[in-house]
Amino acid sequence: MALNDEVRDPWVYILAGLGGGIAWAVGVPVAAAAGVGVAVGAARVGFGAALGRPSSRRPETASALPITEHSAEQDWLRRGDAAVDTFRDLARSLPAGLASSHSASIATQADETLAGMRRLAGQASVTTKVAGRLHVPSLRSERERLRLQLDNAGDPDIAGELERSLGSIDEQVDIAQRLERSRATLLARLESSALGLERLVAQLAEILALSESATSPVEGAAQLEALADDLEGMRTGLAEAEQLSRRALSAYGGEGSVGHEQAEDGKG
Repeated sequence: MALNDEVRDPWVYILAGLGGGIAWAVGVPVAAAAGVGVAVGAARVGFGAALGRPSSRRPETASALPITEHSAEQDWLRRGDAAVDTFRDLARSLPAGLASSHSASIATQADETLAGMRRLAGQASVTTKVAGRLHVPSLRSERERLRLQLDNAGDPDIAGELERSLGSIDEQVDIAQRLERSRATLLARLESSALGLERLVAQLAEILALSESATSPVEGAAQLEALADDLEGMRTGLAEAEQLSRRALSAYGGEGSVGHEQAEDGKG
């Protein structure tokens, strides 16, 4: 990203204000606290401009599931992507004595968490598309019609065919309901992951600001360990939600099976 773009990035000012505010809160004089804020903001701009990171610096593989444009899942993924960009920049700017053994690992974990979000967003888009093919009100109307016909059927052969038709309708309704629950779960997980990543960005900025004032290397390392644990928890939760989504899609077959194979290929 160009320097001008970095300067316009709202995260620069959010992090600078957070860093200066934290420094002032722990007793650093106002002038020095302002300097800490400026240093945090300058580090954010400098690292972003030096890296020249485009918004697509994490290219999707050819086998990745497509994500629907202007969808809720795409919005949450974009927020997660922006948070991870900032997280990596801040991790690179941590003092070597404080984070020599942690900064690289937490940045990698952040990328892995984002990769999980991307897979989940693809699953959410596929789930929405498949669920759209199963219009539950129409299926229920069809079920009522078949039941009336079955009640009036005098021929056993016709009654048997109507019962099989009813079984097919009931199964489709069940699948549609499972897909809707799966979609709601996926979107909730994407939302909590994006907001969780934004929270971790703020916490990492706090660690960086305090490293300029009162935090000891031991305390800073412990805080980074806690960040790493939070990231691992997010990654695990995303993987669990992905597995549940695959099972819901596999019940439908067709496109769900394709989505499963593509997701497996993307992980390989």
